[in-house]
Amino acid sequence: MRKMIMAMSMAALTMAAAANAERPVNARQLNQERRIDAGTRSGKLTHSEASRLKSEQRSIANLKTRLKARHGGHLTAADKRLIHRKQERANSHILAQKRDAQRGKNHLKL
Repeated sequence: MRKMIMAMSMAALTMAAAANAERPVNARQLNQERRIDAGTRSGKLTHSEASRLKSEQRSIANLKTRLKARHGGHLTAADKRLIHRKQERANSHILAQKRDAQRGKNHLKL
């Protein structure tokens, strides 16, 4: 009985650790999507800029899905580094588009 409880608790800890390892990747993806939406609402991004940035986020999400499928539902450390680099690049694209002179429908100069 004691061994079974220990095995079950170790399995639960392993699953919790795997879920926590993906949390930063998911949180960053969500944060960048929110930034794109906020830029569209404020007028800092045009519709076409937002569409391109959202497409970039979708391609990163698709890459993550493919990498997880390749490695049995988990992301390896190398996969996380690759996704992180792509999110860094997407972050710089979001910043550049929000800071350029083009404005969306609201024409706010924030």
